[in-house]
Amino acid sequence: MSNYQLGLEFAKNQDKNDALSAYRNQFHIPKDKQGNELIYMTGNSLGLQPKRTKAYINQELDDWANLGVEGHTDAMHPWLKYHEYLTESMANIVGAKPVEVVIMNTLTSKLHFMMVSFYKPTKTRYKILIEAG
Repeated sequence: MSNYQLGLEFAKNQDKNDALSAYRNQFHIPKDKQGNELIYMTGNSLGLQPKRTKAYINQELDDWANLGVEGHTDAMHPWLKYHEYLTESMANIVGAKPVEVVIMNTLTSKLHFMMVSFYKPTKTRYKILIEAG
């Protein structure tokens, strides 16, 4: 950017002409006690909350309330296959092949997902050995 200039007007003009500027309205922006939007540059954080987050979470809570355990298969976004939905993008993030990545949750879920993903019993290899305790 060879035409960079110091000053608020230049910054506002850059924001106005930014192709991504429409995305700004998709996030909640914290305000100070006087109601002014804060400049949010926190690097060690969840970042700004997308406005859609509440609807996504409420959908999962509604499915849980109405379906209970059946949400694993019958929810709008069935929970049983979450690890499959996330595998491709997580592989890109960690620089692995999709077959090398499993997204996990609680210990019970982790064990289940590992079994579903990796356990391939044969006639001679069908046991799982673990340490006691």
